[in-house]
Amino acid sequence: MFSRQDLFARRCVLGLVQVIEQVPSRAAARMPQTLDAASAGMLLLWTILRWERTFLLVCLEELGVDMWALTRDLDDLIRHRDSFGAAADRRAAGRGARLAFSWSALDFYVAQWLDRTAQEAVKLNHPYLGTEHLLLAIIAGADPELADLVARHGIGYHRVKDAVLAALARSPASPPEQPIAATVIREGPLGAGWDTPAIGVPRRFGLGILMLMMTLFAILFAAMQVLGASPEIFIIVAVLVVGVGLGQAVLYGGKYPRAASIWVGACLLPAEILVLIVHPAAEKGSPGEMAFLLILSPLLGAGLGYLAGGLTAGVFLLIDKYQARGCSPSEPDEEDNAQKELPVR
Repeated sequence: MFSRQDLFARRCVLGLVQVIEQVPSRAAARMPQTLDAASAGMLLLWTILRWERTFLLVCLEELGVDMWALTRDLDDLIRHRDSFGAAADRRAAGRGARLAFSWSALDFYVAQWLDRTAQEAVKLNHPYLGTEHLLLAIIAGADPELADLVARHGIGYHRVKDAVLAALARSPASPPEQPIAATVIREGPLGAGWDTPAIGVPRRFGLGILMLMMTLFAILFAAMQVLGASPEIFIIVAVLVVGVGLGQAVLYGGKYPRAASIWVGACLLPAEILVLIVHPAAEKGSPGEMAFLLILSPLLGAGLGYLAGGLTAGVFLLIDKYQARGCSPSEPDEEDNAQKELPVR
């Protein structure tokens, strides 16, 4: 999930940070579920409502919103989507099976909502991101089911915006929640302070993904064979791609794959060139040419490492999106209808 450094960079106030940090546990408690942008928005709204009585909840109460009824109806809607998601998972993976939950996909969808939150803050000319901006983003981008639910409870975009602005006007000196103190932000690891968490090679993956990676290697080597690449180039490319993939999974705890790709490429390519090209050709080539090749190789390796890391991470991003997509809901079968109603969480 997002680190506090990432949320600090987005100018999130402490209340919004605490909401985002609760989302993984909320999602884990509701597995299996059809994970998409709509369900991620529902989880965010559920977290806001289940959290402590904040500035935003006070604004909703002043609008006459029945918080308990809203929370109950949202819970029913999420459980309704969960039941269809579980049925779709069984039909896709086989009776009794359950697809793995994709945390990277959850991060992806939450990041989309944070981007929309930033847009709402810009519209209000606010220099921070708070839960009020997140709620406005959820209302504006709600799917038809959630939009109908909030409309039934009298929660409209303009009503919430006007209530927030009126509450801020009563105390204009400071935002309703204080921004995260810079002292609680830990510096990024050496060489990755500029980077942000992104999808990369996970530390654990199944046999199917391993077979897919072997197939991609076969396609890559076939293309190199067609282009007439030498055995040295084959070795350099294979070691670089494998090294970058391992680096994404190991370096920085797997949280900074872009930085890991660049550093692995910048260190690995010069070593490969030294062993496979420079050393055997030392007697034939001039020292100046060999030195120039070694000096240039870290920059070239960094670029190739970033490219290899992007291609590798792209494979896992597509896999995550495929696993999270699920099947379109259809009529539930008799077993689905016989499921006992889950208690309100």
